[in-house]
Amino acid sequence: MKISLKNIDFIFLTFLLLLTQGSIQLKIIAIFIILILRLRALAKVHKFSFFYFFIIIFHLVFGLFILIFSSYQYISNYLLTLMFWMISFITLAQIAYFTKKHTLKTCLKTIDAFFLINVIVVFFQLLGLTYKFQSINPYGVTTSAGDFISSIYSNSSVNAMVMSFFCVLYFVQKKKKLGFLALIILLMTTYMSGLVIFLCSTLLSLFLFSRIKLKHKALIVITSFMAVIVFKQVSPNNVTYVTRYLNRIVKNDDNVPFKIKSFRQTFQYSTSSVSNFIFGAGGGNFSSRVAFIASGDYVSWYPDNLVYTSKEFQKYHLGIWNYDFNNPWDNRNNTANQPFSCYNQIIGEYGLIGVLLFIIFYGGYLYSNRKYLLFTKYAIICLLLYFVLDYWFEYFSVIVIFELLVMLDIKTNKIKEENTNLETT
Repeated sequence: MKISLKNIDFIFLTFLLLLTQGSIQLKIIAIFIILILRLRALAKVHKFSFFYFFIIIFHLVFGLFILIFSSYQYISNYLLTLMFWMISFITLAQIAYFTKKHTLKTCLKTIDAFFLINVIVVFFQLLGLTYKFQSINPYGVTTSAGDFISSIYSNSSVNAMVMSFFCVLYFVQKKKKLGFLALIILLMTTYMSGLVIFLCSTLLSLFLFSRIKLKHKALIVITSFMAVIVFKQVSPNNVTYVTRYLNRIVKNDDNVPFKIKSFRQTFQYSTSSVSNFIFGAGGGNFSSRVAFIASGDYVSWYPDNLVYTSKEFQKYHLGIWNYDFNNPWDNRNNTANQPFSCYNQIIGEYGLIGVLLFIIFYGGYLYSNRKYLLFTKYAIICLLLYFVLDYWFEYFSVIVIFELLVMLDIKTNKIKEENTNLETT
């Protein structure tokens, strides 16, 4: 695929590369740079940004109430949570500005360039992996081989989520080579939770949204199962891993994965009082990346003098992190056992108000633009299921790429509609 450099928005491309990689310090630098260069993007609040705008307002007001009447030590969590939501708001404003300012060609070429940079990084990571394990198929040597295929992101799970979106984008655009390339990288991450969700949700979306013939749908299902069989031959241990945890979820006994336990805890907390149900515990106080960062046990860069954990966080999800991972029958820190989830975050920290804000403004925007959503409508079910896996709003990667592709999808199909109207007049 040929890419003309004159058709790339290098400012936005650089911003996207810095923002979506793993270092929080570089993410902040990305925000400062884009604010200096494109502050005018914030001149108008885009409708897609309303969720972030109102969650920020709610956090400012309710968080201030917690500071005054509960604990002044909450100030670090309060400000860090505010910064994280502000980054999300600023980022979506920049995405909206980027897609509005440029031609469709420039938008597509810039996104293609971003994808190809991801691919190049993965290629060198695979070379390093082959050298490290002295094997052409490092996946046959260790089940953790896929953990090294993280591309520019903080870990391989983020890479898997992003590649799943690109996979849908390119296949719908009929760019099959790029679509298969994204699919191969997705499989290379061996992020089993993400792979299972992507396979199931994509097949479900095809039957719900696609107008392709039934025989073609059947062919896609058959091909998917064949891919699973091939994957099992390449990395059998990962398939065994998934099967083992699925069996534990189905049994739903005392050995249920800790993520299921975390959902039970969230339900227990939310229904324990009217206040908890309506308002939640407050940003960074129950279950979020901020709560874990501020606890002092999650990252090394957080200052010791700012460490703070709320009683709600200590009672529930922090216990899973500090105690349950050392349980003798399952001491693995993996997705199935981590309490991380967007649902735990929204319900536990923002209560019914947060849930309604998300449904009305985030979901409402997608629903109101449903006729302009072509490839992203296949990604929506994926995203809702991905929300089970981690605090994606606070990673500034998975959600960023999803929102970028939503705005691209709307722009593309509005242009098609305008062209069709011109032809009929």
